Amino acid sequence: MLAAHPATARFVSQKIARQLLADEPPAAVVDGMAAAWLRSGGRIADVLAVMLRAPEFTAPVARKFKDPVHFVVSAVRAAYGERVVLNTGPMQGWLNRLGQGLYNRQTPDGYPSGMAAWSGSGQLAARLDIARILGSGSAGLFKGDDPVASRDQPAFPQLARPIYWQVVRPLLAAPTRAALDAAGSPQDWNTLYLSAPEFMYA
Repeated sequence: MLAAHPATARFVSQKIARQLLADEPPAAVVDGMAAAWLRSGGRIADVLAVMLRAPEFTAPVARKFKDPVHFVVSAVRAAYGERVVLNTGPMQGWLNRLGQGLYNRQTPDGYPSGMAAWSGSGQLAARLDIARILGSGSAGLFKGDDPVASRDQPAFPQLARPIYWQVVRPLLAAPTRAALDAAGSPQDWNTLYLSAPEFMYA
């Protein structure tokens, strides 16, 4: 009975849209998601399909600011792809520094997901420093207990890959492209890319 109620459909749809689309998702998108919920009997796949097909979701300028977990994980994945992280210590340290340490929330409401909680000047300065560290080397992410598995790691990631030129670059704002083009070294380029305004948004 609760799942079939229109209020439930709208509440859950809005929560999903706030997590994945924007802090204040467009009402039309939420309405469409809620309608899909009611039509399908609460099938999340159908609800997500409405959001994923909405023009607002595929717009060139994303509007959902990454919280620290999403920033750190996406930066590591951008730098090293599917390579398995053997030492999560650096990532945990970065999350603690950014104020979203794993299991460190003292209250049961969980960490906030809105931009206001994570976009202050101190937060952005720390993200820039993390981008510099990660863009200049692996920061010990692949130093496991097995010396054989841990060897032959690249000195720093190669982020200016074909996918950047083919897919990502056309989506960047002109000032971001200009800053990347003026980078003095691959490490500087990596730092600028991982700290670019566009990279801060999901």
